[in-house]
Amino acid sequence: MSIRFRDMECGGSIKYGKAFSFIVLTFFFAALISSIVKYVYFQFINPTYLDELLNESLKAIQIMKIPIDNASYDQMAKVMKPATFSLQYIWMNVIVGSILGLIMAAFVKKEKSIFEE
Repeated sequence: MSIRFRDMECGGSIKYGKAFSFIVLTFFFAALISSIVKYVYFQFINPTYLDELLNESLKAIQIMKIPIDNASYDQMAKVMKPATFSLQYIWMNVIVGSILGLIMAAFVKKEKSIFEE
């Protein structure tokens, strides 16, 4: 998509910063859409999924023999709410998009040739 944006919208050339911002914004808007879909799924389609995930996490903690107090359990329970769980993935996706954007923008950038007008 970045190369298509460069070729179709930017006249065949794009600077590194513009390519990076396009990639990060693409990841951000995709993360928003993904977050909405996850919220609908966790809230309405499969509402028991996060409870099961919390139980599996607690089992793993018990197997590793890590002590857990009520405050830690309450914190984990708060994170396993549909809205909170969906919203934290927005920032995770944007961070991954930023890292990938740093790399991908280097391949997408293309300066104008001195022979082009």
